[in-house]
Amino acid sequence: MTDSQILILLALTLFAVYRQSVRHEVVGRTRFKLAIIYAVVGVVAGGFYLPPDALSWLTLGLSILASVVVGVVRGRLTRLYLEPDGRLYSQGTALTISLFLLLVIGKFSFGAWQYVHHAHPHGGFGEVLLMIAAMVAMQAQIVWRRAQALMEGDVARRTATEAAS
Repeated sequence: MTDSQILILLALTLFAVYRQSVRHEVVGRTRFKLAIIYAVVGVVAGGFYLPPDALSWLTLGLSILASVVVGVVRGRLTRLYLEPDGRLYSQGTALTISLFLLLVIGKFSFGAWQYVHHAHPHGGFGEVLLMIAAMVAMQAQIVWRRAQALMEGDVARRTATEAAS
């Protein structure tokens, strides 16, 4: 990885941690925005190279699986807040932020190990960002589904309360 790629990864990571640490409105149509940003930056600035052998393909598959699993866990653990006006907000927790950082550090470290040991010499920046994009997209979808269920439950509760009045 070049110095500029490391700076971009650091900036995107800091932005993602910030974004997770503050409450923000859950909006369905823009839920994949951050994942798309990561994917585009990963492909444009870092490139993505197909693994050269079966072991590298297995590693890539396990990396994608880890991203999906972490995304699901983070999506289920993200706090949701339903405001009286019906708007819904989400906010990460210390655990969801830690899982994000562990995934980034783990993927970065494993990619560096692969590079040094010539196991997959072209993996790196683009691959790390694509794995983060997969995780963020999965988390966004899980949070959106939870948000929809929460909003539907609130509508049903309000309807029942109004009918009883």
